[in-house]
Amino acid sequence: MSGLWNQPGLPHKGWRCVGIEDLLDDDDGDYEPATCQMCGREQLRFVHSMEHDEYEGQIEAGCVCAEKMCEGYDGKARESHLVNRAKRKSNWLKRKWRRSQKGNHFLNIEGYNVGVHPDSFKPGKWGWRIGRSFSRERYASADLAKLALFDELADRLGW
Repeated sequence: MSGLWNQPGLPHKGWRCVGIEDLLDDDDGDYEPATCQMCGREQLRFVHSMEHDEYEGQIEAGCVCAEKMCEGYDGKARESHLVNRAKRKSNWLKRKWRRSQKGNHFLNIEGYNVGVHPDSFKPGKWGWRIGRSFSRERYASADLAKLALFDELADRLGW
């Protein structure tokens, strides 16, 4: 093995994953690949951010190295989860959104009534809602509000 695996004093076990990032750009399906800092493998789509009590900072690793560093860590499952979320998000705007009596776009999904609406105090801006919970941020278009709504709902539902 090469890279940080050969660095003297660097712990090989006992790491924890503090985040994983999918580098795929939702807009054009392209991404700038990363390199695993542990082994030097290039062309990573997913970067696992690893921390250890005996190491200052984080190491960005690929799935295989992350699994070796963190006992019981299932990096493939985490990556699969992100792939599924990205697929759901790419189809989110294509869903058949219904219109309320007020003309707002809405969906009923997994027990939630969700929707987007124009802000009556800020013309040209949009917000979202999940049930009776409303976004604090405002968005430049209905589609941007729908994508922000997706992110919030996905977090709540574990997508």
